[in-house]
Amino acid sequence: MSRGPIANNSEPAATPQRSNIARAVVSLGLTQIVGFGSIYYAFGVLVAPLSAELGISPTLAYGILSGALLAGALMAPLAGSLIDRHGARGVMAAGSAGSALAFLLLSQVSDGWTLAGALLLVEFIAPMVLYDSAFAGIAQAVGERKARRAITYITLFGGFASTVFWPFTLLLSETWGWRGAYLIFAALHLCLCLPLHLSLPRLDRSPKASAEPSAPEFTPLPVHLQPRAMVLLAAGLSLSWAMMSAFSAQWVPVMAAVGLSQGTAVAAGALMGPSQVGARVLEMLFAKNRHPMVTALFAMSCLVASVLVLLLAPVGMASASVFAVLFGVGQGLATMVRGTVPLALFGLKGYATRLGRLASLRSLVASLSPFAMAASMASFGPWVTLALAAGLALVSLLLLAGVPWRVRG
Repeated sequence: MSRGPIANNSEPAATPQRSNIARAVVSLGLTQIVGFGSIYYAFGVLVAPLSAELGISPTLAYGILSGALLAGALMAPLAGSLIDRHGARGVMAAGSAGSALAFLLLSQVSDGWTLAGALLLVEFIAPMVLYDSAFAGIAQAVGERKARRAITYITLFGGFASTVFWPFTLLLSETWGWRGAYLIFAALHLCLCLPLHLSLPRLDRSPKASAEPSAPEFTPLPVHLQPRAMVLLAAGLSLSWAMMSAFSAQWVPVMAAVGLSQGTAVAAGALMGPSQVGARVLEMLFAKNRHPMVTALFAMSCLVASVLVLLLAPVGMASASVFAVLFGVGQGLATMVRGTVPLALFGLKGYATRLGRLASLRSLVASLSPFAMAASMASFGPWVTLALAAGLALVSLLLLAGVPWRVRG
């Protein structure tokens, strides 16, 4: 039997006021735009002038970034554990200060070795300021019952990071150079993100807060089912993230290999972003009373269907566009459910630690998947590669379908 919302005729007195919730959402939403924009999206704009001045190839610069991303993934469980123990406010504020220092160092690098050290510091600190920490922070700030909608709002903000930072970074690079751009990123983390993170409420460990928590929307799983659910959830989300990461990096080469022109592939791929945002808006409007696992299973089904369209439909703009829309919907919802599903299944206790562990595994798998897809394309061709991707998405769906979320707590 599906679990419905717990009856709760009156919100506890400790529940935050709507204005406080909006302030926390806007604060974390803005820091996600700056965080993702400066840590991830800006590098693609700055890599050419950076590499030319340092005397290294862009390929080597990307290789250094990949290594830093892989190493940074190992820090996610520690960041989550610190948030559970000390609260998101202090951890994310420390992350903002550390990011400012890291970008300051990045603006002063002189060769490949110093670039590697600065990027490693950036990626070590990244788990303290990006989505998983923000999801834990908003859950601590507004309570379990209101966290789902708040998480959706934060992902809507985060969806604009590339839209804002690609042209913003290009403007900075053309005006002050890549070193000036990184100095401005340091200033944004110090002067904007740090105060916003410090505006979050402190983690309240008083007896009154423990006695009057915000009632969860869904009853957490019984303790004896939680290890099994965590394993299935981790495996399912990681495999889906591997598939999404591979296509995000290899979309144009894959489309070229099946006979689509680069212009058509880019035009179809442009539909992914609006589909992501639209899916999150629709989920927020129409699925607020459904268990987040329903959204997760729908997202995985969209990913499976998207690859099947490429495999079975005639090659052309129509099939590529349908793929892009389905893929965008699946990817947009998958980003959101990585925060909402663990909260619904396991509750707020240990929430940030679980998110950190899931993020670490997900990042490790996702960092290898673009190379795996490129190797498969070279060895087996596009059609076998698409079949393998469809199989990966299907396994992910089956793993998530095995999570015992319908069992009452």
